[in-house]
Amino acid sequence: DGFDGPDRRGWADKSEAALRRERTADRKFDEFLSKCSSLDANDKSIFPLTEEVVDASTHLTEACWKTFRKRVENKGCKAKRREATFAERLDSGDKRKGKLYVISITCTVHPSKAKEDKEKKEAAAAAKKKKTEEAAARKARLAALHKEKVSEMYAKIIGEHDESDNQHKTPGKAKATTTMDSFVNVKVKSADLLQHAMTVHSQRQNEIRLANQSEERKLMSELMKKHEEEKQELRRKMKTNEEKLIASAKADHEEVKRKIEVACADKAKNFVTPSASAKKQKK
Repeated sequence: DGFDGPDRRGWADKSEAALRRERTADRKFDEFLSKCSSLDANDKSIFPLTEEVVDASTHLTEACWKTFRKRVENKGCKAKRREATFAERLDSGDKRKGKLYVISITCTVHPSKAKEDKEKKEAAAAAKKKKTEEAAARKARLAALHKEKVSEMYAKIIGEHDESDNQHKTPGKAKATTTMDSFVNVKVKSADLLQHAMTVHSQRQNEIRLANQSEERKLMSELMKKHEEEKQELRRKMKTNEEKLIASAKADHEEVKRKIEVACADKAKNFVTPSASAKKQKK
C-alpha cells in the first residue's frame, strides 16, 4: 500500500511488560480503595479524598492508562495524571526518553456509597437530558404555533383587502396538535406579519424566476432546433447550387477543349514550317 514500515495490524497493543505495570497500578489502586473503605463512612469531612497512588516508576502506556482510568471510574473514583518532575524521574530509575507520569486518585465518596452516588449522578444526568429535550421540543412547538398564527392572520388580512387574489394565500395543511396548543396564547406583532409578507414575496419572486427560466430554456431549445433545421436546409441548397455551378463549369471546360482541338486540327493542314519554305525558294 506504499508503506515500507512493519505491518503492526496483528500486533498486541499492550506488551507483557506494560501489562505487568498495569497490574501493579491496579493493585495500588485497590490498596487505596481498601484504605478509603476503612474510614468512617458517616464523616463527610473526609471525602473527597485525593492521593498520588501510582508513582513515575510504574509507567503506563496510553492503552494501559485508558484501561486503568476506566476501571477507576467504574469504582466511582477519578484518576488524573501529571508529568513527573526531574527528581521523580531520577527516583523512578526509568531510563526511557518519553514522558513519565504520576497518577493521583480521588475517592469522591465512601466506597460503600460509590454505587449509590454513581446511580444518583446517572439519574440526574438522564433527568437533565430529558428536561433539555423537553424544553427544546416546547421551543420548537411554540415556534411552529407562532408561524401558524402569523400565516392565519396574514391570510385573513389578504382576504379582507382582496378576496379574489388567491395567489397570495398560503395553501392550508393538516395541523398536528399537542396538549400545549389548547392553553398557549400566541401573540403576533406587526413586525411578524411584515416579515411573513416579505417571505411570501421572496417565494413568489423565486417561483416567477424559476418559471421564467424554465420557459426560456424551452423556447431557446425550440429556437435552436428550428435554427439548426434552417441551417441544414441552407447547407443543402448551397450544396445543390454549388454542384450545378461546378457541372456547368465542367461542361464549359469540355466545350473549350473541343474548340481548341478543332482549331488546332484545321491549322495543322495549312501550316508550313520556315525550313520547308526556304527549300522551295532555292529550287
